[in-house]
Amino acid sequence: MHGDDDSSFGETEAQHVLDAGWRQGSVFRPPTGFVVPCQFDHDSEWLVVCTQSCSVVSRFLDADPHIEFLVAKPIGHYKPKSQEATGKTLRRFHLPVSGLPDVEALECDINRRFFAPRTLCLTSAPEAGITVSEDDARNLAGWISRHYTRVALPNELVIRARHEKGLFEIIRSALRSKTTSGEEMSASINKIYIEWTPNTELQSGLYEVAILFLCADRETDSQLNSLLKDKLLPFTEEGGHDGIQLTYANTVRRATLLTDLDGYKRLSEWDYLSNLGDVAEFEH
Repeated sequence: MHGDDDSSFGETEAQHVLDAGWRQGSVFRPPTGFVVPCQFDHDSEWLVVCTQSCSVVSRFLDADPHIEFLVAKPIGHYKPKSQEATGKTLRRFHLPVSGLPDVEALECDINRRFFAPRTLCLTSAPEAGITVSEDDARNLAGWISRHYTRVALPNELVIRARHEKGLFEIIRSALRSKTTSGEEMSASINKIYIEWTPNTELQSGLYEVAILFLCADRETDSQLNSLLKDKLLPFTEEGGHDGIQLTYANTVRRATLLTDLDGYKRLSEWDYLSNLGDVAEFEH
């Protein structure tokens, strides 16, 4: 079965792409004559597949005619808790790889991306022997997702929320507190949602803000409430604080209905505190 375009691309060709090892996260060294339309050092840098695996191996070329790559450079030492490995750095991501001598990871650059015809996968293959685990490929997807799904708060609201000892600092401090198991509180916060009004740049007056924390269990729910209740009181009282009138709630994820999230947007300010793979699963 073929697509509707003029090229002979169907199940046989899709199987060939699959068998060749093309996936999201595949590492590729382009052949001689392949033009990379952005800054790229053919001798020291690599290309990494950004496109979701299901699109990479699709049998419908007309529906998925392109494959997206980003440029990555090798790094010798990989630190799992570094900003680049955990998603704190939105423009660079450290992707662990196996099979490259003296290289533990590739530093992916979100600003050096481009599309190429997917028919390339019929005539070329990812670099043999260089592998990326499924979990790390999902983390790559989560990092890419964050680049596109960051919440766009009004600048003035961000300025007010980021005051020293202000709203965001109070919440960040709570999320980094230790639970009884010794982990950071953030490990047991599934997602954070926000809504605000007005969606304009205020010169004066209050932003009305609502924040919802989805906790993994009731113990986290109770501990988070204890940490935030008194510290957020100035923001929740009549008249607000720092130009913000706050309503907040925390609840257990399994007790939350989809309708409870109506009007909210995911607060990507702290997305890096979540597991990158979970972000990829949620967004896709």
